[in-house]
Amino acid sequence: MNNLWWGECRRISAVLLVALVLGSLLGATMLMLLLGIAAILGWQLWNLYRFIVWIKKGRKAEIPDQLGVWGDAYYQIHRLRNRQRKTAGRLASLLGRYKALAAALPDGAVVLAEDHSIEWMNRAASELLALDRSTDLGKPVDNLIRQPVFSRYLRAEKYQEPIQLTAPTSDERMLQIYMVPYGQDQRLLLARDITRLHRLEVMRRDFVANVSHELRTPLTVMSGYLETLLENDSNDKMLSSALKQMNAQTERMNHLIEDLLLISRLETENSAGKQTKVDVPAMLNSLLMEARTLSAERNHVISMKVDNSLCLQAVENELHSVFINLIKNALQYTADNGEIIISWFADDDGAHFSVKDRGIGLAPQNIPRLTERFYRVDAGRSRAVGGTGLGLAIVNHVLKNHQAALRIESMPGKGSTFSCDFPARRIIQS
Repeated sequence: MNNLWWGECRRISAVLLVALVLGSLLGATMLMLLLGIAAILGWQLWNLYRFIVWIKKGRKAEIPDQLGVWGDAYYQIHRLRNRQRKTAGRLASLLGRYKALAAALPDGAVVLAEDHSIEWMNRAASELLALDRSTDLGKPVDNLIRQPVFSRYLRAEKYQEPIQLTAPTSDERMLQIYMVPYGQDQRLLLARDITRLHRLEVMRRDFVANVSHELRTPLTVMSGYLETLLENDSNDKMLSSALKQMNAQTERMNHLIEDLLLISRLETENSAGKQTKVDVPAMLNSLLMEARTLSAERNHVISMKVDNSLCLQAVENELHSVFINLIKNALQYTADNGEIIISWFADDDGAHFSVKDRGIGLAPQNIPRLTERFYRVDAGRSRAVGGTGLGLAIVNHVLKNHQAALRIESMPGKGSTFSCDFPARRIIQS
């Protein structure tokens, strides 16, 4: 207990002592004590009233001259007010700088409340999203940006990946939309103009598709002549060896062109309307026979565990491409007489296709890049086994079109497991 409180206690004690002495002299001890207590209480109530009036006047009111604990209370509140004023000043300065920074961003920024109503936006957001900063504040953003893809993205509340949509101001302008959750159920919507990148991507896809189409004809002609020459059984061993190598490389180029055309088609076509019930067990039985044929003299031990009642809503030829690519990978990178296990099953998370091998395995740093086009862990080995470097890129594209994901587990020297995880809503029980 500090000196102020000791002083207050002494003053109260003095008042009570005086009341007691007077009461003894006048023969009315209890009455004088009650009057003393009433005086103390009245004094404290009067100080409390003055204190509340002072607080209501705000920080502009002067501190009253007061001794004891009440004087200390005035002083402490005054100190807190000064500290709060300085903190508020710093926060206001930071907020001002934040708003200036956000306003200067080339990307659109929109602050959304829990109900997706607009709390604030910068100038770029007004221009990119056709919003009005004077009239649209407080309105739900999905009432102002009326595009189905945006509404689904907003309702799904899964913001790991951005979406692309045409700008409300122009159909020729492409935007990339990010949603960043923060604070108490608030969200920051970021809109970026990617028109130039989108045009470059379209040009790249068109270039790949056109060049692939143009290469098909000369390669077909070359393949035809090479097959004819090989059938003539030339006695010249050097010529025969050269023709075989030329034919093998021509076939490899044909496979590469087919894969490039398939990727181009997957990127440009909407396959949602082509989805049907796919009898996956029947497809896998056919692929098992094809795998054993491809294995041939290498004598891989290929086994299959399949739920024969489990079908899938999908595009059949695309699904076939995924499964055969993963099976071929396992065949190519598993040593002779090695084991390969193909599985098709369902659980609470959805349907799963997996190919497990006892091959060379992969280092952890290589796994994230496997679905990149032409990425090779070992370029020399990949070309030796005839890979195009596009198989897993095709798998990744098809799975994305089916709202599925590729999962890879691998250890060097112990083999790999490539799994395709399909959402439960695509399962059809036969």
